[in-house]
This record gives sequence, C-alpha cells and structure tokens, in this order.
Amino acid sequence: MENGRKRRVALLMGSFNPVHNGHLAVARYVVARQLADEVWLVVSPQNPFKNPADLAPFEDRLTMVRLALAGIGDERLRACDVEAALPQPSYTIHTIEHLQRLYPDVQFIVLAGSDIADQLPRWYRSEELQRMVQFLIYPRNNGTASPEMAQAPMFDGDSTSVRRAVATGQELRNGLLPVSVEEYIRNKNLYGMRRTIEQWTVLIEKEPDVANHYFERGRLHYQHGDFGKAINDFNRTLELDPCHTAACQMREMTEAIFNFRNFDIYNP
Repeated sequence: MENGRKRRVALLMGSFNPVHNGHLAVARYVVARQLADEVWLVVSPQNPFKNPADLAPFEDRLTMVRLALAGIGDERLRACDVEAALPQPSYTIHTIEHLQRLYPDVQFIVLAGSDIADQLPRWYRSEELQRMVQFLIYPRNNGTASPEMAQAPMFDGDSTSVRRAVATGQELRNGLLPVSVEEYIRNKNLYGMRRTIEQWTVLIEKEPDVANHYFERGRLHYQHGDFGKAINDFNRTLELDPCHTAACQMREMTEAIFNFRNFDIYNP
C-alpha cells in the first residue's frame, strides 16, 4: 500500500447458512466508508457454537456467497474458503494466525455483530485474540456498535428465518436474499421440507443408491444423539459418494463424540 501502510482487510466470518442481504449491506458499508480496503466473507465449515446438523454443506454455502458477491460486482468484496483447510470446529484465532502467516503485509480486522459482546469472553483464547486484531462491531439486536459502525444499516432478517421459511414451505420475504441465492436454494432443495427418520428410511428403501438420503438421515440421528447410527449413515454416504465433504466432516465430528463418550463410560 501507499506510504508503507498495510492493506486493511475486514473479515466477516460466519456460517452464511445462507448468506443474506444483511451480510452484504454491512460488507458494502465498510468499504464505502473506507473502514477497510477489502471485506472477505469467511465461510466457516463448522462454527463451535452451532449445531453442525443444521448446516447446509460447506460447498453450497460457499457457492451462495460467491453468487451473492458476483451480483454486486465489487472486487473489494471477496469470498474466502480458508477455514476449509483448518482443523474443525473453526476457532477465529486459528484463522487469524493462519491468515497472518499467508499475508504478512495485511492488517486483518474482525467484523462482527454487536451481539458478539456477550459471547466474546467464551471465544477460544479470547483475550489473546483481542490483542491481535481490531474489532469492528456493527449494530445488531440493539447491541452497542463501534463508533465507526454506528450508522451501519440494521437488517430485519436472519439466516434462521430463511431456513425456517423454506423448511415450512413459506414464501421468503422480498429483499431478504439475493435472487441468485434464492434460486440456488430452490434448485438444490436446501433447507427443504423436513422429513423424519422413518420417512428417510422409507425413501432409502425405494432409492438405496442415493448418497444424500443417508446423509440426511444421519444428521437426524446425530440430532437425536444416536451417534452409532449416525456414523453408519455417514459411512454409507461416503461409500456412495466419496467426495461428500459434509458427510466426511460430520462423520469425523460424530466419531470424536462417540469415542469420547465410550472412553468416559468405560474409563471413569
């Protein structure tokens, strides 16, 4: 950068499950006000505070972010998949350390909602993280924002409401999602009408070679705490589709929980 100043990159980190216009409005505000030279939307394979069974596959969430940014056409806004190469779940400080090694000429900033104030002490190595990077806090849920972000747009909507609307067959409110993202969700049948374990089992009997049927049933087993059956379904998914990254991630996570519980039971 000019005058020896490091390039400033704000990291908007999240599951983006899915990305919505609120995320995009905040990112555009930051570059428009020159609070950072770029904003990278860092898609997390697994947030440590969220249930992995509720997540759409990482590749789909990353694709939706790319579609949304392509519709804006601002080169200062980028999708970032760096956390896919890091151990799961995704801890922010690991991501920052990795990025600082990759880009020593960049000053990284963490961009987060004001509801983060209550959660920040729970973050892994929180105090160290706050010494490493600046935080830009945008207004969300009536929390206190950074002075630079006080006028940032407040958005009436969130990813949870999108998933709930799709799962229950409701129409999505206009302006909630970029058109390209909404079309992608429909075409891929993401967050679709929820089936029970029994309904997935019937479907598997009819279509035993469809990998995603086993994956969806495995996610339900995981949600119900039946980790052995979940692992079996994730294994079957990967037999049919070895490139099913979401099944691989879920299997690793489920096996870790399953093994820990067995160790705890038999080795008090």
